[in-house]
Amino acid sequence: MIKGKNVSFRSLEKNDLGLLKDWRNSENMRKTAREFRLLNMINQENWFENLHLTVPPKDIMFGIIQKNKLIGVTGLTYIDWKNKHAEISIYLTLKNWQRTKQAKETIKMIKKYAFDELNLHRLWVEIFAIATENRTLFKRMKFQEEGILKDKLWRKGKWWDSVICSTISSDN
Repeated sequence: MIKGKNVSFRSLEKNDLGLLKDWRNSENMRKTAREFRLLNMINQENWFENLHLTVPPKDIMFGIIQKNKLIGVTGLTYIDWKNKHAEISIYLTLKNWQRTKQAKETIKMIKKYAFDELNLHRLWVEIFAIATENRTLFKRMKFQEEGILKDKLWRKGKWWDSVICSTISSDN
């Protein structure tokens, strides 16, 4: 367990998968996810199994816990061990989660884990323009915008840009 003041991280368990599937299939989550399909338990179980197959891992995921309750998921994806970078993944079930102390602490904790424990050098996020609240959160957390990928995501009957933001270990 990785403990913070407001939240803690724990390993994801197989019995979490049903809840994760429901969160992932929610309209709010689907609007900002790369995957456009509704997921079933086969998808979830395959994803979970694949987390543990690759050595070294390509993805490291945690459950976000508050008062012994699972309230979200975070982790590092697309880990490149040679070049020491990874993408941050985060989702909390709290209303307007991007404005919460739990979101800020989660990002601080995953950055600390990545930089201090894994010795990564660069963390990045891809934020779809449809999710302005996510962009605001990562700006507040001192991620720098690096570039825009034009018309990257098709949602709600139109194209949306994607913004790449990053931070490096020496800036933290």
